[in-house]
Amino acid sequence: MKKQVNKAVTIAAVTAMAASMLAGCGGSSSSTSSSTTAGADSTTTSSSASGSTGAAAIDKNISADIVVGGWPSGDDAFKAALDGFHEEYPNINVEFQFTDTTTYHQNLQTSLAAGSGAPDVAMVEGAYVAQYRDSSALTDLNQYGAQNYADDFVSFKWNQAISDDKSAMRLIPWDIGPATVFYRRDIFEKAGLASDPDSVDQMLSTWDGVVSTAETIKDKTGAWFVPDVSYFYQLLFQNRDYYDENLNLKLDRDGDTDCLNAVIKMRQEGLDMNVDMWSTEAYAAYQQGTIATVASGAWFGGFLKTDIDPDGSGHWGVAHLYAGIGSKNWGGSFLAIPDQSKNKDAAWAFISYMLATKEGQNTMFQAVDYFPAYTPAYDDPIYDEEDAYFGGQKTKQLWVSIAKDLEPVYTTQMDVTAEGQIYTSVNQGLQDGLDAQGIKDLLAKNIDAATTELKEQQIQTLKDAGVWNQ
Repeated sequence: MKKQVNKAVTIAAVTAMAASMLAGCGGSSSSTSSSTTAGADSTTTSSSASGSTGAAAIDKNISADIVVGGWPSGDDAFKAALDGFHEEYPNINVEFQFTDTTTYHQNLQTSLAAGSGAPDVAMVEGAYVAQYRDSSALTDLNQYGAQNYADDFVSFKWNQAISDDKSAMRLIPWDIGPATVFYRRDIFEKAGLASDPDSVDQMLSTWDGVVSTAETIKDKTGAWFVPDVSYFYQLLFQNRDYYDENLNLKLDRDGDTDCLNAVIKMRQEGLDMNVDMWSTEAYAAYQQGTIATVASGAWFGGFLKTDIDPDGSGHWGVAHLYAGIGSKNWGGSFLAIPDQSKNKDAAWAFISYMLATKEGQNTMFQAVDYFPAYTPAYDDPIYDEEDAYFGGQKTKQLWVSIAKDLEPVYTTQMDVTAEGQIYTSVNQGLQDGLDAQGIKDLLAKNIDAATTELKEQQIQTLKDAGVWNQ
């Protein structure tokens, strides 16, 4: 299966990577393919960086062979946009080396440390950006004028890629994941509830409303409301803003007690399926119509259409996050050029076309539902289109509004490990009968224990950057 998210595998990969690296949307299938332009040779020409707005001038006739590495379904996205890229750069041959997320990032880490074997263009999952943005093993893209694109990208994502000393830009954002609730219209209707997005937003605008709606759905249809209620609490932290710039853990959130009280009540009443949202059981329930809602990034819509419920057109709708949680991001990735690349100009040409043109970004978006971080892409008629799969809803307009509301946060090497503790700690707290404060205390304890070594590595990274004065 090309498009598949395995959260447990992703978290394990991040943990393993973070533990060993001092400087510094996933799939389970693999593919290796190439695209060759007839008549091209492998001679690389050089271009000078410029300070003009946008990309540095790259010779359109540059001739090179480049390797692009990553994980599915990034390869599908690039292949969809490759004809447009070759119209601009007909003599750049592109070979794709794609494998599962875990293996890919392990291989990338190894090749960067060894100084050989890395692709010319490397995908980097958003969870890893704090490990890579200070790495001298990646090229500072400011030499190509990357800094001139700052106003063209969602600041939430752009700021994450800037080095801690603010001097370098080693990654460029590809996509973001405006987080929304995907809900089964047919289940709401079977329960005698309104199923249009505005009504669903209203019903789910408070935690009391969430609980009441879940109770009605369970009583009238027998369906669970969500796969696992612990994800409600995780949504409060979905922007991965766990720490301040002094690396103090920030667990207090507006409405967190009400959220956890709802979580406790819903688990007690059997309103969730009590399975991880990425499990085989949950996937089957989405398709069969026995789970009413699930929250995820915009890219989840592509998973529904192609893998989870391809015959579900008209069954699904999209709404804002539960209980006024607000604008959150779920997922997204970056592109980088390893410093060892011998084809950096051609690699930059590839990145600048794919990520910093409307044609490149929107072609990839339509192919695999990776929502662009490049904001000029939103000025296109496709963002006003109705989506038949989602009952004719203009879903892209909703996701654009969320993308524009996302505010920059401080990201660290500990974030994904901290995130992984939420699912475990909340479920442990529920099993042990803890109250809301007890669950918060347990989570803080578990995060501190899990991130001790990573925090020391983060401090050393900041010291090396000359910005740690504690």
